[in-house]
Amino acid sequence: MAGDPKRAKPITRLLAAADLDLDAARRLLVDPPNVLAANHLQQAAEKILGAVRLHRGLLNTKDHDLVILIDGRPEGEPRPLPAGDPWRERFRPLEPLSAYATTFRYSLSPAPKIDDLRQMLATLVSLKELARTELLAT
Repeated sequence: MAGDPKRAKPITRLLAAADLDLDAARRLLVDPPNVLAANHLQQAAEKILGAVRLHRGLLNTKDHDLVILIDGRPEGEPRPLPAGDPWRERFRPLEPLSAYATTFRYSLSPAPKIDDLRQMLATLVSLKELARTELLAT
């Protein structure tokens, strides 16, 4: 899987797209902070997780719920990340971001705490770099 040229290009694109969302979130979290950073953080998490799923040979669906993308559905797609996969636990602290995937953009509810968003930004930046290292190793 590592170094597979068929998977490397879409993985690289997903990680580059995650970079753009992380940059947007970072800019929105400088004073005065803007809660819409939450949506960009969720999108970045989804894209990094999508890169992991591609690396594992799993289909990416249009689901935005990080729990579903990690644990899968009881039947059908998306299938879960493999049991024991370290990325399952790496993403657990980010599961609350799912609340900011869609409806939040229009209702601004539930309102996130800025300090929580800043912590999730730091976590996602680290995970994105780890993904780049692990998933694109040759």
